[in-house]
Amino acid sequence: MAPQDERPAKAPPITISAQVFREIVGALGAGLAGYGAWLHYPPAGFMVGGGVLVGLAIVGTLRGSA
Repeated sequence: MAPQDERPAKAPPITISAQVFREIVGALGAGLAGYGAWLHYPPAGFMVGGGVLVGLAIVGTLRGSA
């Protein structure tokens, strides 16, 4: 047995970068928007999801060409 005064080493804190946090929140937001639209009218959920993907493709194209 280990003596009482010895304690295990502390684990390093979990860190997440701001960019990864923004991407996770954005993906969750897009998913919730699509799900909410689907609850109202099922085909609308697919339209919202498709619109988000088209928007991301346009933004990615504009940022990539600069």
